[in-house]
Amino acid sequence: MSFIDYAMKFIAGGSATTTIACPICGFKSTQPRSKIRLKQAMLCPGCKSLFVAPR
Repeated sequence: MSFIDYAMKFIAGGSATTTIACPICGFKSTQPRSKIRLKQAMLCPGCKSLFVAPR
């Protein structure tokens, strides 16, 4: 684990999730912050579409 990863975990604390809205249906769900930071695809639990969160 790099120093930056350690610092991000330390700053984020125990909660490493955030709420994000699906751009297709607008359903709000919790997603890991690491997926948003790394621009990984997320699955909407409402409409089952894959999307990448905009910055």
